[in-house]
Amino acid sequence: MLKSHGYTDAVLPTDIALLDNVFTEILAEKRLCRDGEAAELIARRLFSLYQSGHRDTKMLRDLAVGD
Repeated sequence: MLKSHGYTDAVLPTDIALLDNVFTEILAEKRLCRDGEAAELIARRLFSLYQSGHRDTKMLRDLAVGD
């Protein structure tokens, strides 16, 4: 039987919800539309940061914006 280590590369619905919340907060703060180039760049950064192991929402927000 395989042992679970509590970590998976899969992005679960709860992960997507967290990322969407952070993304929505950033867009509101920066007054950006969801379908613009800046929003796409932020979304890519957020996803990459999340896949790298970042889970703290403040850190995700700060690093994704890059201010």
